[in-house]
Amino acid sequence: MNKRQKILIADDAKFNRDILKEFLGETYDYLEAENGNQVIQMIGENIGIDLMLLDINMPQMNGFEVLEIMKRSQCIDEIPVIMISAEESVDVMRKAYEMGITDYITRPFDSVIVKKRVQNTLELYANQKRLINVVVDQVYEKEENNDIMLRILSNVLGSRNSESSEHILHIRTATKMMLRQLLKTTDAYHLTETDIAIITTASSLHDIGKIRIPEEILNKPGRLTDEEFKIMKTHSEIGASMIWDMHFLQDHPLVHTAWEICRWHHERWDGKGYPDGLKGEEIPISAQVVSIVDVYDALTSERCYKKAFEHDTAIKMILDGQCGQFNPVLLKCLKELSLQFSKMYTNETNDNTQYYEAQRLSEEILKEKSLPRKNYLQRVIKLMQEKIEFFKMDSGKISIEYNAISGRVIIINGNRQILCQRDDPKFDIFKLFEVSSEDIQHIRALLDQTSIQNTEISLQLMAKVENKRQMYDLKLHTLWSSLKKDGYIGIVGYLS
Repeated sequence: MNKRQKILIADDAKFNRDILKEFLGETYDYLEAENGNQVIQMIGENIGIDLMLLDINMPQMNGFEVLEIMKRSQCIDEIPVIMISAEESVDVMRKAYEMGITDYITRPFDSVIVKKRVQNTLELYANQKRLINVVVDQVYEKEENNDIMLRILSNVLGSRNSESSEHILHIRTATKMMLRQLLKTTDAYHLTETDIAIITTASSLHDIGKIRIPEEILNKPGRLTDEEFKIMKTHSEIGASMIWDMHFLQDHPLVHTAWEICRWHHERWDGKGYPDGLKGEEIPISAQVVSIVDVYDALTSERCYKKAFEHDTAIKMILDGQCGQFNPVLLKCLKELSLQFSKMYTNETNDNTQYYEAQRLSEEILKEKSLPRKNYLQRVIKLMQEKIEFFKMDSGKISIEYNAISGRVIIINGNRQILCQRDDPKFDIFKLFEVSSEDIQHIRALLDQTSIQNTEISLQLMAKVENKRQMYDLKLHTLWSSLKKDGYIGIVGYLS
């Protein structure tokens, strides 16, 4: 027996809700809301909603405010919305469609039109969900197989030389992080999501040529002679030849990118690399990125011929030019990613890596074998509810939102004007308010004591806001996720 589809009818007039249910009949299960706050609450509690009929004019929170929250939390992509209203203004209809609704029905209702539009919308989204399920299953299988093959490749190469079997996995992760940061830093390279996926996958093959280097050279504990180093350097050309000699379409993007990376990941920005002495932007950006992360991993990993350098030392050596010259933009990206890179080599990796946006989708697909956004959406909606509940009484106050994962800070004054918006994990929001160092230490100590059960702290402090220095009441509320085990994932708060 098929599960009945669930429709949420949001209208402050019971009469209108009853009419709509009568038109649609007993085919569906119904939820009813008489204001916008109830809508948001029901979305959070009933992820299985298949369709929403949403009125514009409702108390507490109107239909457009509901759409705004759904748009920010991305659940507008999961739950189709048909707007129902007596308003026939073209501007109102246009605004509703721009905010993501699927259809618009005006009063007075016509039973045939209402029923047919609801049926068409439900059928369309049901087909889309079936397609998504098929695609996700394929993606899961592909990602799982890719992961297995990469681990096999890592172990094969690692068994022949002194490099850690995790080296390839480190390079793959670091390459993706650098490409994401590069996108944030400059638009000079026009990288698409497909480009990022191809370069990340191809990076796993960067040292494939070492499989043909004699083991006595690969694993020599001391310094290589000039002749041995000359042989070692041939691994880049060997790797490129191995890929070129395979019976693949040579113009396929993945094959071509893998060839570029294999051959040129030891070229240098100043032209002093090998094998071809390419200089500057003559070196493809794919090879440039793999080059810098390869050097970082080599420095911070133990080899038969050396001990591992500390993270900070390795970063300094690269930035100071002790390991050759690199693209200044990539050096800037490396500096910005320093904290994330350091976590790749500590026990914090398993807990924190999934929170980098660069890896969220693939991690969740592999872990949960479900729709990419399904559980993420549930968490977002719950966090939105927490924020709405917390900010209910903040009218006229300075509000603070902080994402502990990305470092994003947004501060808004009582007139809803943005005072500050930054994406910097190292940025101290309280220094912006010129709070004393003693108060900052006190705040941090109180935040460290918060938990899922005890989320809020309150205190009085002296602060400067919009050139006005006085005593303020500070209230902070920490946000938590079951996936993150080492602390809160964000903070909301206000000064009054």
